[in-house]
Amino acid sequence: MTVTTPKIGTIYKIAGFIAFILLSYLGLRSYKISVEKLKINACIEEVGELMNNTIQAYSSQKDYNGYDYSTAVSLKLIPRRMFKVGYREAVNAYMGGVDVFYSSLYEMDDNKSFEISFQGLSSFGCRELMKVAWDEQQGISFIAVGGYKVATPSGVLDEILIDTPQQEIKKSNIFKAQDLAGASEKSIENACQCDENTCSVVWKFK
Repeated sequence: MTVTTPKIGTIYKIAGFIAFILLSYLGLRSYKISVEKLKINACIEEVGELMNNTIQAYSSQKDYNGYDYSTAVSLKLIPRRMFKVGYREAVNAYMGGVDVFYSSLYEMDDNKSFEISFQGLSSFGCRELMKVAWDEQQGISFIAVGGYKVATPSGVLDEILIDTPQQEIKKSNIFKAQDLAGASEKSIENACQCDENTCSVVWKFK
Protein backbone atom coordinates (compact mmCIF):
# COMPACT_ATOMS: atom_id res chain seq x y z
CA MET A 1 0.00 0.00 0.00
CA THR A 2 1.31 3.44 -1.00
CA VAL A 3 1.08 6.11 1.63
CA THR A 4 0.76 9.68 0.40
CA THR A 5 2.30 12.11 2.83
CA PRO A 6 0.71 15.55 3.30
CA LYS A 7 3.73 17.13 1.57
CA ILE A 8 3.40 14.94 -1.51
CA GLY A 9 -0.35 15.51 -1.56
CA THR A 10 0.21 19.25 -1.53
CA ILE A 11 2.62 18.95 -4.48
CA TYR A 12 0.01 17.00 -6.44
CA LYS A 13 -2.59 19.67 -5.74
CA ILE A 14 -0.26 22.46 -6.86
CA ALA A 15 0.69 20.54 -10.01
CA GLY A 16 -2.99 19.92 -10.76
CA PHE A 17 -3.79 23.60 -10.26
CA ILE A 18 -0.94 24.67 -12.56
CA ALA A 19 -2.09 22.18 -15.21
CA PHE A 20 -5.64 23.55 -14.95
CA ILE A 21 -4.42 27.13 -15.38
CA LEU A 22 -2.24 26.15 -18.34
CA LEU A 23 -5.03 24.25 -20.08
CA SER A 24 -7.45 27.11 -19.45
CA TYR A 25 -4.96 29.59 -20.94
CA LEU A 26 -4.35 27.44 -24.00
CA GLY A 27 -8.08 26.91 -24.46
CA LEU A 28 -8.80 30.64 -24.20
CA ARG A 29 -5.95 31.46 -26.60
CA SER A 30 -7.22 28.89 -29.10
CA TYR A 31 -10.73 30.36 -28.83
CA LYS A 32 -9.45 33.90 -29.42
CA ILE A 33 -7.49 32.79 -32.49
CA SER A 34 -10.58 31.05 -33.88
CA VAL A 35 -12.67 34.19 -33.38
CA GLU A 36 -9.95 36.29 -35.05
CA LYS A 37 -9.87 34.00 -38.07
CA LEU A 38 -13.65 34.27 -38.42
CA LYS A 39 -13.38 38.06 -38.38
CA ILE A 40 -10.55 38.01 -40.92
CA ASN A 41 -12.50 35.78 -43.30
CA ALA A 42 -15.53 38.03 -42.91
CA CYS A 43 -13.39 41.10 -43.71
CA ILE A 44 -12.04 39.42 -46.84
CA GLU A 45 -15.61 38.78 -48.00
CA GLU A 46 -16.61 42.36 -47.19
CA VAL A 47 -13.68 43.89 -49.07
CA GLY A 48 -14.24 41.57 -52.02
CA GLU A 49 -17.93 42.40 -52.25
CA LEU A 50 -17.36 46.14 -51.88
CA MET A 51 -14.60 46.01 -54.50
CA ASN A 52 -16.73 44.06 -56.99
CA ASN A 53 -19.76 46.30 -56.41
CA THR A 54 -17.62 49.36 -57.07
CA ILE A 55 -16.12 47.92 -60.26
CA GLN A 56 -19.56 46.97 -61.59
CA ALA A 57 -21.11 50.34 -60.73
CA TYR A 58 -18.40 52.20 -62.69
CA SER A 59 -17.84 49.59 -65.43
CA SER A 60 -19.26 51.79 -68.19
CA GLN A 61 -16.90 54.68 -67.51
CA LYS A 62 -13.89 53.39 -65.55
CA ASP A 63 -13.68 56.81 -63.97
CA TYR A 64 -14.05 57.04 -60.20
CA ASN A 65 -13.91 60.82 -59.94
CA GLY A 66 -15.79 61.93 -56.82
CA TYR A 67 -16.14 58.42 -55.46
CA ASP A 68 -16.21 58.47 -51.66
CA TYR A 69 -17.99 56.93 -48.70
CA SER A 70 -21.23 58.90 -49.14
CA THR A 71 -21.36 57.92 -52.83
CA ALA A 72 -20.84 54.26 -51.92
CA VAL A 73 -23.72 54.49 -49.45
CA SER A 74 -26.08 56.24 -51.86
CA LEU A 75 -25.31 53.71 -54.61
CA LYS A 76 -25.72 50.86 -52.10
CA LEU A 77 -22.28 49.48 -52.89
CA ILE A 78 -21.48 48.64 -49.27
CA PRO A 79 -22.96 45.27 -48.23
CA ARG A 80 -26.09 45.70 -46.11
CA ARG A 81 -24.76 43.39 -43.39
CA MET A 82 -22.06 45.99 -42.67
CA PHE A 83 -24.67 48.39 -41.32
CA LYS A 84 -25.13 47.18 -37.74
CA VAL A 85 -27.79 48.12 -35.23
CA GLY A 86 -26.46 50.85 -32.96
CA TYR A 87 -23.93 52.15 -35.50
CA ARG A 88 -24.55 55.24 -37.64
CA GLU A 89 -22.03 54.22 -40.29
CA ALA A 90 -20.97 50.95 -41.91
CA VAL A 91 -18.49 48.84 -39.93
CA ASN A 92 -16.30 45.89 -40.81
CA ALA A 93 -16.23 42.53 -39.03
CA TYR A 94 -14.01 44.06 -36.33
CA MET A 95 -16.62 46.77 -35.81
CA GLY A 96 -14.14 49.30 -37.14
CA GLY A 97 -14.62 52.07 -39.67
CA VAL A 98 -14.90 51.67 -43.46
CA ASP A 99 -13.90 54.22 -46.06
CA VAL A 100 -13.52 54.49 -49.85
CA PHE A 101 -12.04 57.17 -52.10
CA TYR A 102 -10.94 57.64 -55.72
CA SER A 103 -7.22 57.49 -56.41
CA SER A 104 -4.58 58.09 -59.08
CA LEU A 105 -3.66 55.31 -61.48
CA TYR A 106 -0.98 57.10 -63.51
CA GLU A 107 0.71 60.46 -63.08
CA MET A 108 -1.70 63.29 -63.97
CA ASP A 109 -4.58 60.79 -63.85
CA ASP A 110 -6.28 61.14 -60.50
CA ASN A 111 -9.48 59.16 -60.83
CA LYS A 112 -8.93 55.84 -62.59
CA SER A 113 -8.54 53.74 -59.43
CA PHE A 114 -9.98 53.64 -55.91
CA GLU A 115 -9.01 52.74 -52.36
CA ILE A 116 -10.77 50.82 -49.60
CA SER A 117 -9.86 51.35 -45.94
CA PHE A 118 -10.74 49.02 -43.08
CA GLN A 119 -10.02 50.43 -39.64
CA GLY A 120 -10.25 49.26 -36.03
CA LEU A 121 -8.33 46.05 -36.74
CA SER A 122 -6.23 44.03 -34.33
CA SER A 123 -2.52 43.66 -35.00
CA PHE A 124 -3.05 40.03 -36.01
CA GLY A 125 -5.98 40.93 -38.25
CA CYS A 126 -3.99 43.72 -39.89
CA ARG A 127 -1.10 41.36 -40.70
CA GLU A 128 -3.32 38.65 -42.13
CA LEU A 129 -5.38 41.06 -44.24
CA MET A 130 -2.25 42.71 -45.61
CA LYS A 131 -1.06 39.34 -46.90
CA VAL A 132 -4.21 38.61 -48.92
CA ALA A 133 -3.22 38.21 -52.57
CA TRP A 134 -6.30 39.37 -54.44
CA ASP A 135 -6.62 37.34 -57.62
CA GLU A 136 -6.69 39.12 -60.91
CA GLN A 137 -10.25 39.10 -62.19
CA GLN A 138 -11.82 40.43 -65.36
CA GLY A 139 -11.59 44.20 -65.21
CA ILE A 140 -10.07 44.18 -61.69
CA SER A 141 -6.46 44.81 -60.73
CA PHE A 142 -4.92 44.90 -57.25
CA ILE A 143 -2.33 47.69 -57.18
CA ALA A 144 -1.05 48.16 -53.62
CA VAL A 145 -1.72 47.73 -49.90
CA GLY A 146 -0.65 49.65 -46.81
CA GLY A 147 -0.74 48.77 -43.13
CA TYR A 148 -1.12 51.44 -40.44
CA LYS A 149 -0.96 51.57 -36.64
CA VAL A 150 -3.83 54.05 -36.29
CA ALA A 151 -7.18 54.72 -37.97
CA THR A 152 -6.29 55.73 -41.53
CA PRO A 153 -8.81 56.72 -44.23
CA SER A 154 -8.56 55.83 -47.88
CA GLY A 155 -6.66 58.23 -50.12
CA VAL A 156 -3.24 57.65 -48.53
CA LEU A 157 -2.10 55.52 -51.48
CA ASP A 158 -2.83 58.18 -54.09
CA GLU A 159 0.87 58.61 -54.93
CA ILE A 160 1.40 54.86 -55.35
CA LEU A 161 0.78 54.54 -59.08
CA ILE A 162 0.38 51.37 -61.10
CA ASP A 163 3.89 51.82 -62.52
CA THR A 164 5.59 52.88 -59.26
CA PRO A 165 8.48 50.49 -58.47
CA GLN A 166 8.58 49.07 -54.95
CA GLN A 167 12.10 50.42 -54.42
CA GLU A 168 10.87 53.97 -54.96
CA ILE A 169 8.30 53.71 -52.16
CA LYS A 170 9.92 55.38 -49.15
CA LYS A 171 7.39 54.18 -46.59
CA SER A 172 8.12 50.66 -45.33
CA ASN A 173 4.45 49.93 -44.57
CA ILE A 174 3.30 50.05 -48.21
CA PHE A 175 3.70 47.22 -50.71
CA LYS A 176 2.96 46.93 -54.41
CA ALA A 177 0.76 43.95 -55.25
CA GLN A 178 3.42 42.20 -57.31
CA ASP A 179 5.98 42.56 -54.49
CA LEU A 180 3.71 41.54 -51.62
CA ALA A 181 4.61 37.84 -51.79
CA GLY A 182 8.28 38.72 -51.27
CA ALA A 183 7.64 40.98 -48.27
CA SER A 184 9.18 39.69 -45.04
CA GLU A 185 7.01 38.77 -42.05
CA LYS A 186 8.98 41.32 -40.03
CA SER A 187 8.12 44.21 -42.38
CA ILE A 188 4.42 43.33 -42.28
CA GLU A 189 4.57 42.94 -38.51
CA ASN A 190 6.18 46.39 -38.17
CA ALA A 191 3.41 47.94 -40.27
CA CYS A 192 0.78 46.47 -37.98
CA GLN A 193 2.23 47.17 -34.54
CA CYS A 194 -0.81 48.66 -32.84
CA ASP A 195 -2.26 48.56 -29.34
CA GLU A 196 -5.72 47.08 -28.97
CA ASN A 197 -7.77 47.39 -32.19
CA THR A 198 -6.38 50.56 -33.75
CA CYS A 199 -4.72 49.18 -36.91
CA SER A 200 -5.89 49.91 -40.44
CA VAL A 201 -5.35 48.35 -43.85
CA VAL A 202 -5.83 50.32 -47.07
CA TRP A 203 -6.05 48.56 -50.46
CA LYS A 204 -5.82 50.13 -53.90
CA PHE A 205 -7.70 48.65 -56.87
CA LYS A 206 -8.68 49.67 -60.37
